[in-house]
Amino acid sequence: MEVYAIYGITDCPACLRACALLMELEKEYVFVEMDFSKTYRNSLKSRLGWATFPIVTLVDEEDEKLIGGYTELWEKLQNRPKTPF
Repeated sequence: MEVYAIYGITDCPACLRACALLMELEKEYVFVEMDFSKTYRNSLKSRLGWATFPIVTLVDEEDEKLIGGYTELWEKLQNRPKTPF
């Protein structure tokens, strides 16, 4: 099992791009809406060590691993570092 988790805010352009990229590549993902809890957002940023949204992780049977934000997700899925814009 390989599922991506996107922790994001509904009006965040980078969050929406991350969802669109995963849909385009037919990758399974969940979107965790963080709109209504600033406290939980700050806790998640601290726990995962990522300061901006989206926060993208890869979830498997045993673990949840930080990928980063949209750019890091794009680079991982393209298998090469390159600016996605």
